[in-house]
Amino acid sequence: VAARHHRLGEGVRRAIRAWGLALCARDPQRYSGTVSAIVVPSGADAKRVIDIAFRRYDLSLGGGLGRLGGTVFRIGHVGDLNELMLLGALSGVEMALNDAGITVTPGSGVAAAQEWYREHAAPLPAR
Repeated sequence: VAARHHRLGEGVRRAIRAWGLALCARDPQRYSGTVSAIVVPSGADAKRVIDIAFRRYDLSLGGGLGRLGGTVFRIGHVGDLNELMLLGALSGVEMALNDAGITVTPGSGVAAAQEWYREHAAPLPAR
């Protein structure tokens, strides 16, 4: 279970890098297998990204807690989900980011995550 969460999380982290955004956790040793907190650029409002994602695309993202409120949003990658579900969520995040004025290339994060997930997919069973 932990290995699956790590695999799913790494795809999300690769999407974040493809968008040119940064994780709140700067040290890879501190990356979470359950959730990734993404820092929005200075002057942007993470709460707006969260609001747009929910109201326009029916996508629920987590907010920053405490002093991180408004500066980060969170993507969960734990529980009953798989690579395809996360790819859909990443697509929604890309749309919400662009709608909120944070320009990312549509498909860039999804493609980065797809590449990782394909490289680390279970092998096909023998016929």
